[in-house]
Amino acid sequence: MKLHWQILIAILLAVVVGALVEPHHGIGQFTFIALFDFLGSLFLNALKMIVVPLIVSSIICGVASAGAGENLGRMGAKTISLYLLSTLFAILMGLFLVNLTKPGLIDGRPAGDELNLSSPDQLAAGLSKIEGRDAGDIADIFLRMVPTNIVEAAATDDMLGIIVFALLFGIFMLRISAQHAQTLKSFWQGVFEVMMAITLFVMRFAPLGVFGLVAKTIMTTGFAAFAPMAVFFFTVAAALLLHTFITLALMLRVLAGVNPLLHYRAMVPAMLTAFSTASSSATLPVTIECLEKNARVSNRTSSFVLPLGATINMDGTALYECAAAIFIAQPTAWI
Repeated sequence: MKLHWQILIAILLAVVVGALVEPHHGIGQFTFIALFDFLGSLFLNALKMIVVPLIVSSIICGVASAGAGENLGRMGAKTISLYLLSTLFAILMGLFLVNLTKPGLIDGRPAGDELNLSSPDQLAAGLSKIEGRDAGDIADIFLRMVPTNIVEAAATDDMLGIIVFALLFGIFMLRISAQHAQTLKSFWQGVFEVMMAITLFVMRFAPLGVFGLVAKTIMTTGFAAFAPMAVFFFTVAAALLLHTFITLALMLRVLAGVNPLLHYRAMVPAMLTAFSTASSSATLPVTIECLEKNARVSNRTSSFVLPLGATINMDGTALYECAAAIFIAQPTAWI
């Protein structure tokens, strides 16, 4: 059975088990939720364990393959432009649907009052995150791009700093003597291939890990909290589906000349893994594997584009945060 079918069956079984089993159920002092938490955490930790060395080695190899001159600049400009365009489309899709369905109203009353979203403590906590913000915060982003300690950046998952370091390393690796450059290139290519081999090993246990993650979530939250926010939930879900299967599909067809159906079929394991782990960075190893082996994208392209995308191309996050902001502001503010 193909991996994506195994993962899909694991998700469906996890929903059923999570709905039927209570958190306190178990055998003696051993609870099932503890087992599910262990399986999910072990799988997620294994994916996160390989993210940093995979990102560093893939970017360095990608830069080495693209070259440090005009080819790299052209690929970088196209990548950033595409990411900005897709994020803009995601935000516009979220804005359109949230204003169409108006989830900020529940039975004619503001949803914030119904769901206690506007309590003084929560309001103060929300305001504290945005008060005092100015243009200086943009400068902080550029400061984060140059970490003072690359080892510390790797330990704290500072992906932006890691990516910039890997880009600089790859660029200047090509400017040293050919002998040493070839040695370094062979080393990092070997690291990349080892990390991909570890990824294949970890993905053998993906169905178990996904089952644990989803079952624990269902057991912990249940479906009771779903009803009051059903309209908002379906609004965001519909926006995400439309962006994925219409906006991005059109971009694939128009800009790349790729058949969207074939591409999505190739990317199913990565999409299901991302759905269950809720982490694009943790899913990065699976994404690289699907793109290279199933979609037949060259390592030269995937090793440069994907690590950048996992860090800066957050279409789903942009869409959700936009929809959530308007949801809380309704019905007093409309955009």
